[in-house]
Amino acid sequence: MKVAINNIMVSIEKDQKKALIKEIEKRGIRKNNIGHIEYEKKSIDSRKKKDIKLVYNISVTLEKELDLNRLNNVSLINEKIFPKRKVKDNMGKIAIIGTGPAGLFAALRLCEYGYEPLIFERGKKVDERHKSVDLFYTMDQLDEDSNIQFGEGGAGTYSDGKLNTRIKSEYINKVFKELVDHGAQKEIMWDYKPHVGTDVLKDVVKNLREKIISMGGKFYFETKMTDIDVINGKIKKIEIQNKNKSRESIEVDHLLLCIGHSARDTYQMLHERGIYMENKAFAVGARIEHPRADIDRMQYGDYADHPLLGAATYNMAYNNKAEERGIFSFCMCPGGEIVNAASENGGTLVNGMSNSTRDGEFSNSALVVAVKENEFGEELFSGMKFQRELEKKAYDTISNYGALYQRAEDFLKNQKSSMEIESSYKMRLESHNLNDFFPEFISRNMKMALEHWGKNKYFLSPRANLIGPETRTSAPVRITRKESGDSVSVQGVYPVGEGAGYAGGIMSAAVDGLKIVDLVFTEVIE
Repeated sequence: MKVAINNIMVSIEKDQKKALIKEIEKRGIRKNNIGHIEYEKKSIDSRKKKDIKLVYNISVTLEKELDLNRLNNVSLINEKIFPKRKVKDNMGKIAIIGTGPAGLFAALRLCEYGYEPLIFERGKKVDERHKSVDLFYTMDQLDEDSNIQFGEGGAGTYSDGKLNTRIKSEYINKVFKELVDHGAQKEIMWDYKPHVGTDVLKDVVKNLREKIISMGGKFYFETKMTDIDVINGKIKKIEIQNKNKSRESIEVDHLLLCIGHSARDTYQMLHERGIYMENKAFAVGARIEHPRADIDRMQYGDYADHPLLGAATYNMAYNNKAEERGIFSFCMCPGGEIVNAASENGGTLVNGMSNSTRDGEFSNSALVVAVKENEFGEELFSGMKFQRELEKKAYDTISNYGALYQRAEDFLKNQKSSMEIESSYKMRLESHNLNDFFPEFISRNMKMALEHWGKNKYFLSPRANLIGPETRTSAPVRITRKESGDSVSVQGVYPVGEGAGYAGGIMSAAVDGLKIVDLVFTEVIE
């Protein structure tokens, strides 16, 4: 018999295991009847800074069955029954473009069903990709196909490896389990804000690749899809180009587009070949960086540095009701660093990442303003054009792949910062008045939000700095698909994940990959 007990609150001053046993006993379950205890969710309640608690949802396997009516706030756990699926016959040749979470999990699922997909990735394998990134940081030599955005694992590999998501899906536990089975920390199964970290994700991605290969999948790295052939409204061939620039045409019956949100050349080619797309809202702004100690103190008070808490996170949001526009923090990286996320020559931008320990000196987050889908015109790619123009403007301002900075207090005062700053950013930083850099509506809304959040002395302090620009929060277009999973314009083409505009992060992209495979290549058995 397995039961659930939720919302157990335990002070961080207490021995957590002993306190949990006592809480279970309070619900009417004797100690000798407690079998196996599993965490289902663990979070932090820091609303009272002098009495911070860990909050647990747990499942308990009982040695003997009990009458639940005699227990306090205990519920029976029924085993979830998922629909049985049958693999469709004669589906033909399947190609996947991209090895981010959507592409990898789509490939894994296809292999589980007995298919042998061809997986094409414009970037390098993760170890070689890491060398490309290091060369960029040290020598300013950008490889446009192997960088923070492109390469094995996708853009999420060089982030915090955050796995929190707002979506509800039967596939979420599947993703968590696969990540743990392939090297991620088991704690991600229950942490309220799970993360893996770039250092661990690199190994997880390699292990997933090896698993897929062992099941029949075939990977082609440093191989970019450069064209598609559509006949009578159906995909027939793709053209691929390898690292030697030689091209080859391959017949395919099904094409999964897991291209990521930065594949601008691929977007353009697909549009020219009749793949329907539409503009989509996204967000633009800068990174805000603080000493990690300040954010820990802001969130945990005197309990900052407590071993049970780790580096503190935050989530900020402000709504400009007059403009119906949101301003929010995004991709918060506690104990992390700000990195240059360029993928095109002559354009510079930033992102955040952290390793599994999250023990760096600084914490950072994007501070971004929502950009509506047709803010810059009805023409397709108007948002993408805006992103690119900001990135080029930043590059031209600095004359290299550095970043612009301004103290948050100076940004509010509309004055250029006269002093140098301490930062995790490893490339060149140049002081600039970001009010003059961003369009007026971006800087104005950023200031409105900062003034609101700045009521907390730690958040808006002399040590808070803005570093930017941050432009690649999500895809600026959606490759529209039907309920069947197909592109609305071409049969056999399936837009998947973040680059298609149907996900926003590692978890939702991985889930989308699994979901589309089940939808297209299997059928539910009644």
